Amino acid sequence: MPRLEMNFINSEGSRTRLSMNDAREELSGAEVKSAMDAIIEQDVFDFAQAHSARLVRTTYEDIDLPVV
Repeated sequence: MPRLEMNFINSEGSRTRLSMNDAREELSGAEVKSAMDAIIEQDVFDFAQAHSARLVRTTYEDIDLPVV
C-alpha cells in the first residue's frame, strides 16, 4: 500500500510534511484536500494551509549474493 504525504504551510511560511502509511490506492484529490482541511481545523499542529499531497509507492527487489 502506498504512503500518503501531505505538505502544509505553517504559520511561519515554511513547508512541513505529514506522512501516513497504508493509504488507499484510489484516493481522490477532493478526499485528500478535505482531510487536510480537517487536520488544519483541529489546530493540533501549526498548519496554516494545505500545500500539496502525493502517494508514494516503494518497491523492493532482493539481490542474491554469492556464497564466499
